[in-house]
Amino acid sequence: MILAVTPLAAAAVLLVTAGLIRATLDPARARRRATQGATLTAALTILVAVVSGFLTGRGHGVLLDGGTEGALTLTLLPAGLLSTTNAAIGIAGLLACALAPLASHPPRTLRRMLLVLAVAHVFVATTEPWILAALWTLSAALAWRELRATADHRATARVFGLHHAVSTACLVLGAALVATGHGGWAIPLLLAAIAIREAIVPVHGWFPTFVERAPLGMVVAFAAPQLGVYAHLELFTAGLPIATAHGVAVFGAVTAVLAGALGTVQTDARRALAWLMMSQSGLVAFGLENSEPAGQIGALVTWQVLAVATSGFAMTLAALEARRGTLSLHGPGGSFARTPRMAVAFLILGFASVGLPGTLGFIAEDLLVQGSVEEYPLQAFALIIATALNGITVMRCFFALFSGSRNHVGEPDLVGRERVALTLAIAALVFTGLWPQALLALHETGAAVLSTGSH
Repeated sequence: MILAVTPLAAAAVLLVTAGLIRATLDPARARRRATQGATLTAALTILVAVVSGFLTGRGHGVLLDGGTEGALTLTLLPAGLLSTTNAAIGIAGLLACALAPLASHPPRTLRRMLLVLAVAHVFVATTEPWILAALWTLSAALAWRELRATADHRATARVFGLHHAVSTACLVLGAALVATGHGGWAIPLLLAAIAIREAIVPVHGWFPTFVERAPLGMVVAFAAPQLGVYAHLELFTAGLPIATAHGVAVFGAVTAVLAGALGTVQTDARRALAWLMMSQSGLVAFGLENSEPAGQIGALVTWQVLAVATSGFAMTLAALEARRGTLSLHGPGGSFARTPRMAVAFLILGFASVGLPGTLGFIAEDLLVQGSVEEYPLQAFALIIATALNGITVMRCFFALFSGSRNHVGEPDLVGRERVALTLAIAALVFTGLWPQALLALHETGAAVLSTGSH
């Protein structure tokens, strides 16, 4: 079993922070502590990811138990293209805590957010199917409890619970079949579990209502890490049969286009966000089935870009919602002059998630298209259409929420903690977009690992 140390350290920081919040009744103090813990976690994961970049290929793992069968291998971070995943999750966690509105994120919610983020860090630290299944269940249970805690959200909790009970059962049974040497029988169960978690059509029914009703900080903590992507990588290391892989790619492409189209016609900002996130999940699901290294790297870089960009986009929406109330997209109803920093951050992060030139999202989209056109020409065209539709959704939200008036009273611009978190997210996307060689060099090792299980 391989175990990465840095994700465990990040999870420990979040667990300690959650414990401190447990005894805190003041919402402002709880958010301050949560932000401090998330900041420390983000700094730790970013620092170790940078150090890992310099150590790539130099044997920085530590082998225990003499290298015998079943040995425990400790590494600084997951290998290759997974090495920056924890940094992306760390930044997403910081955004979720720093921009969490007090009214919708009491100490109880902040504590559960930190626990869900801690589970996500541990999830990408291990390769053991049984541990993955246990963490998968725990993460869903924490989000379900948050929904159950509010009477108005009980119906949403039932829908969420039903879907994720099926997902958990499929993953546990699939892991059991893998452990007993029946991997072929496990494939449909594992794919079903991952499809539900990633909200892939037609098992996506829980996701729009979840985004619409749940605190957006919990939405980011639960959905942004996209644990289904990591589960796919670890549970299908030998690759999928060709026909199955092509079928999964089709479902991913359909999800990307359908959700992208539905996002352009929503009249509620949260519903538009839900379909935007679903469309992007479809893009990643499609890219994972590429047999070309460029497509595989593009899918995984897209995964990490979305963890940062979509989290920032969603939490900027949450911050604006806290200032203005329910956000409608019926027509222009905002003030760019009143909140210029928030508007610019919202636009940059939204466009970064759909491939803005100069950001890492552009590199990811380019690799995804390049790696897809030969093997999946029709689906690659669908990918381009989905990206264009998502861009329309981002622009439509921007014009509806940040234009139309100069006279909005009581809408302050970003405060200090919000500026710091959003600046870090934007800087990470722009820096890696302008200098992608360092990041892609890290990913080359992982591409080789994936190609060993090529279709």
